[in-house]
Amino acid sequence: MRHSRLPPYLYPASAILVVLVLWHFASVRQWVPDYLLPQPLKVVVAIVDGVLDGTIWFHLRSTLIAGFVGYLIGAMLAILLAFLISESKWVERSLLLPLLAAQSTPKVAIAPLIFLWAGFDISGNIVMVSLICFFPIFTNALTGFRAYDPDLVDLLRAAGASRAHIWWHVKFPGSFVHLFAGLEVAIAFALIGCVVMEFISSTRGMGFLIQDASSRFELPLSFGALLALSAVGIACNAAVRRIRQKVVFWNAGHAEVDHA
Repeated sequence: MRHSRLPPYLYPASAILVVLVLWHFASVRQWVPDYLLPQPLKVVVAIVDGVLDGTIWFHLRSTLIAGFVGYLIGAMLAILLAFLISESKWVERSLLLPLLAAQSTPKVAIAPLIFLWAGFDISGNIVMVSLICFFPIFTNALTGFRAYDPDLVDLLRAAGASRAHIWWHVKFPGSFVHLFAGLEVAIAFALIGCVVMEFISSTRGMGFLIQDASSRFELPLSFGALLALSAVGIACNAAVRRIRQKVVFWNAGHAEVDHA
């Protein structure tokens, strides 16, 4: 006998509600000073005011443009290099070690070089986002390209299939599960990289807005900007998950857990 279950969205909604209630009591009862933790209602008012006067839209647009463009560039480069390394031993011996060495270098440490090469405007943010997004997508794509069924590949080769045909119809579709996992992880990295760069040198973007509001002790606006970034991250991750369900339709059942 199957038991009725609550709609899936009620679980995160309940957790958010608990956090908001605790936050409200902590601020109203002065368990935490107001200059450190503003009341939720003040944050909501700051968000509404920021949306109506265009402040949040202006800075959010800059962050989204840099994050989206950098994400696309990093993803395309990662998939291309993963393809080349998976198909060529010579390319693997030449590039894999330098790529691993580059990944071990903290990205914030090379931020001054990015400023010199790409400038202090949105172009520098795009470069940073591309670098941060590259490796999680690259490692997952490379794992996916190598996770093919060797028996199926041998069968196609025996039938006279070309190398390009095998890659396009076997290796590439077989990598989707791993590839989309990397794309989902890179979403959060894209926002992190963009905001970090905006903290350091930008005059627009959500990172700049958070830092500027904090310096003027407008904590409700700072918290509002943080919440807006969280909402963007959730929406982008949900979009990638939706695309994954449509593309990797044969694996969709594994994404849901049956609690019956």
